[in-house]
Amino acid sequence: MADAAPTAPMEPPSEPGRRRKQRRLIAYILVAIIVVAVLATTAYVLLSGRPQPTTRSLRIGLSGQTAKSLNPNVFTLTLEFVVVYNIYSTLATRDGAYHVVGDLAYAWEVAPDNVTWTFHLVKNAYFTDPANPGDRSHPVTADDVVFSYNMVTVHNGSVLNSYVSEIDHLSKIDAYTVQIVTSEPFAAIDSMLTAVTIFPKYLWENIADPIANSPPVIVGSGPLYYDTNSNLASGPIILRRNPNYFGDAQYCHLVRPDEIRFIFFSSAGAMASSFTSGSDDLDIIYNIPAPVYLSGLNPGNGQIIEKRAVAGGFVGEIVLNQITPEIRNKFSDYQNGTSSPLLLNETVRRAVAMSIDKASIVKYAYLGLATVADTLVPASNPWHYTIPAADRFPFDPGAARRLLNNAGWAFDTTGAPATATTTPLARAGGLDPLRFRFYTPDSHPEFAVAAANITTWLRQAGIQTVDHAGSASPGYDVRPLNTMNDVWKASDFDMWLWDWVFSPISDPSTDVLSVQTTDSIPDTSDSWYSNATYDDLYNQSLVTIDPAARRAITDQMQRMLYEYAAYILPYYAQDLYATTSTTGFGYGWENWGDWTAQPGLVPDSDNPALWLQIYPHDNPPPTISSFAPVTAAPGSPTSISVTASDPNDATLSYTWDFGDGTTVQTTSTNSVSHTFATAGNYTVKVRVKDAEWPTCATTTATIRPGGVAALATDFGASKTVQIVPDSRSGAVLFLVPWAIVVAITVFLIGSTEIALQRDRLDSKESGEGLRTRGSRPP
Repeated sequence: MADAAPTAPMEPPSEPGRRRKQRRLIAYILVAIIVVAVLATTAYVLLSGRPQPTTRSLRIGLSGQTAKSLNPNVFTLTLEFVVVYNIYSTLATRDGAYHVVGDLAYAWEVAPDNVTWTFHLVKNAYFTDPANPGDRSHPVTADDVVFSYNMVTVHNGSVLNSYVSEIDHLSKIDAYTVQIVTSEPFAAIDSMLTAVTIFPKYLWENIADPIANSPPVIVGSGPLYYDTNSNLASGPIILRRNPNYFGDAQYCHLVRPDEIRFIFFSSAGAMASSFTSGSDDLDIIYNIPAPVYLSGLNPGNGQIIEKRAVAGGFVGEIVLNQITPEIRNKFSDYQNGTSSPLLLNETVRRAVAMSIDKASIVKYAYLGLATVADTLVPASNPWHYTIPAADRFPFDPGAARRLLNNAGWAFDTTGAPATATTTPLARAGGLDPLRFRFYTPDSHPEFAVAAANITTWLRQAGIQTVDHAGSASPGYDVRPLNTMNDVWKASDFDMWLWDWVFSPISDPSTDVLSVQTTDSIPDTSDSWYSNATYDDLYNQSLVTIDPAARRAITDQMQRMLYEYAAYILPYYAQDLYATTSTTGFGYGWENWGDWTAQPGLVPDSDNPALWLQIYPHDNPPPTISSFAPVTAAPGSPTSISVTASDPNDATLSYTWDFGDGTTVQTTSTNSVSHTFATAGNYTVKVRVKDAEWPTCATTTATIRPGGVAALATDFGASKTVQIVPDSRSGAVLFLVPWAIVVAITVFLIGSTEIALQRDRLDSKESGEGLRTRGSRPP
């Protein structure tokens, strides 16, 4: 039976009092240093008299993060994902609630064979070159989609390759229709659709090696485009509203900031000081260390700050390098790296796992803003598997030492018999000392606190950790993020504490568990674990459609990783943010939304949901309070009306799309008369717009002889996804309109059910989100 996690770190038997004070002091000193730095440099000044800028900028402060590559074939860092997925489009994307919604594909259908998928592309998407953002000479067509999917399929070194592993073939049906055929029913289809970026063929087709090379400037068709004045390494990163973005006309999605700036700070204290003083006009800060979040965000004079802690998908990981000589010799990138073969020993790995006090890391490093972890799929994800309490490694360094003694590590480095405090333990003759290089990145101050405690616990078990120079004091190295990236790519370490960032809806296979497959070497693997049984289970998980059967597979995979103990997961950390709508400190953006209920709204979610949600304080968008369905007879005029208002009492225009193929009309009044020529159900759309912002809604027109009233309910301004059968093929057709809210309407003609409208797509139990490093060059 596993022991309960202690509430405070265990101490060496020799000096319990001093060690306990020292251990707590590590955490408390860091808190004090950061908070004092914030308070000492914060000036509480009222800045509301500052003139408003002519450019509406959303300014986001961050520390401990950087970006290196914007090539989607090799990106791995969180910030790289944020930039890439706001510039490139994908066939589908996710909204703030992480529901699957249309992107370049506005509708798609799957045939009865469950392997043939047909995607219908928008006809108004263009690739935007930052050198000439108004140019529309390069439309996005089926050729670009086919090229993109083929490119990541052919180049298995692409980090996107695992998402297309089940594609048998794909083809262009016409300029705006693509068909994808999978080898078997694909359980992770949503993950593929939201992950694979659509590259401009005209820029990439002549690049022989798209892994090593890419066009000089990133060009995409997404909601934002890249300002070439950006600096990936030190900031700012500047993304501008794409004037060619198809989302406005297709989905009523309009990015409201003119630009979004990611502003880098050298420390969390400096970032917090800027945020509370208004010196850099920051609207949001994120990647906030726990002590700053709890004690270092004292509002400036008149400033209102909202702090937001979100259980996103931050997974702390202690990795024990499992690379073998065979793997190292196979890849040239690994030739100059080294690692200890002793970590391939099961007893050594178990001893390390028994020497990690996860509860104390949560308490002292994260100050309670995390939870104890066990398996790789985060607890916020519905596919998470919890290891039963009786099967968990107990925190017991003394028992770990005895385990090592019994396995032959019963001597010191001179060959003398070990005592109860010998560190490092060695085998007979002083051979194979348990001494390992231990690194952690400088991206999160909490890492250093955790690492300091981990080294002490390992010493209690007879395991010594050292820095890159071999020094046991302090016994670990806090290394720059780019250096850690180099260490990773060369497999040049023994142990590290780092992280992955997944999401609450990451697919358990393609997004999470894939990083431990043999095929993930050398691209995304960071432990070099290779197990044929695990690989086979992974492949099964991709094509097992039944959710219960698939869960049994992914649960087994998570358990295998836990028991192998090369991937020791100490905690799931909350993602910490702060926002302000106070003008003079930031621009004054409003309508941030509920990030707990809609975690896709966070600024580092890899989708544009937040930019589409917020609005400037000086011009909120119009609101629609009702848009009632109508019933009429064919050939008879019917009145259609919408109830809308503008917070600033601005003049509104109304654009009507009747859904019957007739010309779209724009009026200055909130009602219009229209005659439907033939019977049927029609989706009527209205676009209500002030001088800047549109607000859109849909309703249903039921047209039949006699105009019998529909058995229906009006849920107000409903914006719906319609799911209808295709009578020609028997397929299910998903129609994705402008926006998604709840609306269910059932109409009857005689005894025949005509339409069912729902609030979102029925997705297979899969999830979004490429895996990313919380700041790691992944």
